[in-house]
Amino acid sequence: MLIFRTYLNISNAEYFLNNITNHPILGSISYLGWLGVPMFFFLSGYGLQKKYGGKIHNQFSFIKKHYLKLLCLAGPIIIINNLHAHIKIVHILGQLTFLNNILFENNILPAAFWYLRVALQFYILYALFFFRIKPKYLLFSGIVISICFIFIDDQVTRLFKYHFIGWFLDFALGCYFAVNNNCIKQIEKKGYIFFFFVILLISCVNKHLWIFCDTISILFLLSIKRFINIKLLIHIGTLSAVLYVTHPLVRNLWLYINIDYMKDNILLISISLIFYFISCISTAFIYKYFYEYVIYFIKIKRNYGKNESQ
Repeated sequence: MLIFRTYLNISNAEYFLNNITNHPILGSISYLGWLGVPMFFFLSGYGLQKKYGGKIHNQFSFIKKHYLKLLCLAGPIIIINNLHAHIKIVHILGQLTFLNNILFENNILPAAFWYLRVALQFYILYALFFFRIKPKYLLFSGIVISICFIFIDDQVTRLFKYHFIGWFLDFALGCYFAVNNNCIKQIEKKGYIFFFFVILLISCVNKHLWIFCDTISILFLLSIKRFINIKLLIHIGTLSAVLYVTHPLVRNLWLYINIDYMKDNILLISISLIFYFISCISTAFIYKYFYEYVIYFIKIKRNYGKNESQ
């Protein structure tokens, strides 16, 4: 899936188009499943700008707070994920500090956690620079950077996608929309749904538009927001971060199951897929309580330390 994301693979695109009628749900999830990732970066920019825009007083405290939040969220899963493999301690430390995509070449595992490393980079850059810059200038910079990707090779693009620069446009778009809510209201108009849907499909199979595919997907998802059950979305949203870090464990276990007997039986595949989603959500729901308990324990210890010092 990461290969799909970093550059356009023509054979994969052709396979997707040829089989979409046979397995529309499975085919769409397999080829387009990564489109949820840019929405995370968009929401990160949107949320940071709404909450902190121009009002960060202590950059170090901001960075420490968000790093500890990521560590408490993903740390236990990273350790569990490394128990079954002979991973060097220095590499595990690289994962826990979210620096292994900088310190170690080609060391991006466990796969899903590259997102957390990029998120930490955005937190650091936002605390140091971005919160002082007007969102419209951030958006302009993101557009320029994305256009530059058209003229560089796939290997360089692949490298950038493991770092903030490859997702800068999505993050900048979130910052921009946070101070320009009218833009979201305009995008929600019915006429834009068909437009963004067509552009999204074209971008999925076009080498140059592929660079903007993730951003177009954000605009498309915003255009259909009015048709989505907001209450259901809020409930899922509370699990989104936990779901992201726990689903690799469920996925790895799921891959051990032999599904050859399903062959081309769309009914069995669909049932299996539904059960997989239920397993992911259940695991995330359980882990969420564990995560909240850890955060609560840390807060108690911090308040106890403050009281002792007084």
